[in-house]
Amino acid sequence: MNGISQINKNWDFTIGLEIHVQLETNSKMFSSCEYSYGKSENSLTCPTSLGLPGALPTINERAIDFAIKFGLAVNGNINSSFSFARKHYFYPDLPKGYQISQYEKPIVTGGSIPIWWDNKKYNIDLTRAHLEEDAGKLTHNLSKNKSEVDFNRSGVPLIEIVTEPVMFHPKQARAFIQRIKQIVNYILISNAEMEQGKLRCDANISIKKKNSKKFGTKTEIKNINSFRNVQKAIESEIKRQHKLLMTGKPVKQATLTWNNEKNIAEVMRIKENADDYRYFPDPDLPPVKVDQKKIQSIKKSLPLLPFDLEDMWIKNYNFTSTEATTLSNTAEIASYFEKMISVNTNPKDANKWITGELFRLFNEENKLFDSKKISPKDLSEIISLVNTEKITASSGKNILRKLFHSKSSLKTILKDEKYADDSKKVNIKEIVQSVLKENREEVSRFRNGEEKLLGYFIGKIMKVSGGKINHKKIIEVLNEELKKK
Repeated sequence: MNGISQINKNWDFTIGLEIHVQLETNSKMFSSCEYSYGKSENSLTCPTSLGLPGALPTINERAIDFAIKFGLAVNGNINSSFSFARKHYFYPDLPKGYQISQYEKPIVTGGSIPIWWDNKKYNIDLTRAHLEEDAGKLTHNLSKNKSEVDFNRSGVPLIEIVTEPVMFHPKQARAFIQRIKQIVNYILISNAEMEQGKLRCDANISIKKKNSKKFGTKTEIKNINSFRNVQKAIESEIKRQHKLLMTGKPVKQATLTWNNEKNIAEVMRIKENADDYRYFPDPDLPPVKVDQKKIQSIKKSLPLLPFDLEDMWIKNYNFTSTEATTLSNTAEIASYFEKMISVNTNPKDANKWITGELFRLFNEENKLFDSKKISPKDLSEIISLVNTEKITASSGKNILRKLFHSKSSLKTILKDEKYADDSKKVNIKEIVQSVLKENREEVSRFRNGEEKLLGYFIGKIMKVSGGKINHKKIIEVLNEELKKK
């Protein structure tokens, strides 16, 4: 089967996403019923979330605040007057036989979100973001030939974020959903953990011949549950549609599901249209009006967002898009970097030590970045000692490692004289000559044009000296000795 790149030579892809984000409120969307992840099955239910006769919904004001916050973060239009509607469909995890959602009057319309892909910036336009309640969770036990339903999640507040069909590669879709998680983390409305079902994605895909003005038939893949699978599912569906069209068969509008074991998207049913859901205004919920003062108050609470920081760092510090997006990955990392800059640490140095040495230490422990582990002030001091040649870069890394793994203070660690630059105490020339004598063949190759061997010699010298000699002085002496015949 042709790969995506090969297919893309003759075919254009059109991709739109619908992303569901659970909001971190204490209670459900239309009741005071508690929700928290990981509780025993069906222990967090109430008459309203179970759809029992006579139970009436009430609106969660905090969920509305969170939806407004998201809309403002993406420069959307906040509709100060909106309403809720009933969306009807039958499924075992939907106890009422309908879902309370928004249709004609959503809380947010428009907006856009910038992403980086292939070292270029793209603005992904949004159609809308609306509030709705989540369904329950079905678990299928094939070995016992039965399905079980847990209604704990039923009624949990969601925002559904709908993009325009403006993405044209599966990797863009993956970058976009990663950006959504990043934004909702920054503005503190959801932790959006995909493995907990708090961030789920539906993808709409069609393909058409290049230069064709007519769009292809759209299909939808439901409930994709990881960043990697978003890309893989879209790629799978592009290949399926391409194979059908190349063999003269039509693509039918359909709903698919991602089979993680087989790594393919499988057709579930012929796609429903909006009319099939029989939307109508919910008679138990009146239209909502939000005061403009409240909207402005929420706007003032917004932090600097990841794309704002990236633009600022690229402009002010001449960072690449990759450097900027690595530092903006989480609000905690971005704040750590900004604190280092505030004490006059060179931005390039701060970036190098955070994303190089500090990230390496966390990766070795298989832990997430934690700003409490090493203070920004301590890391800045280590960098300063290296830059002023009071210690070598190798010693700086060793100090950082010891600080990371011990409870000793930086001041205590620095009292150990073995970290001082020994360049003045050690006969560098003697060490260099010894290393070159032991590596005559490499010296000959270097003099015959293999200049990359300079790094090899530096490594040998650093090892012999225990990393306590200044790097610049090593290079200076090494170059002098290598010029000799």
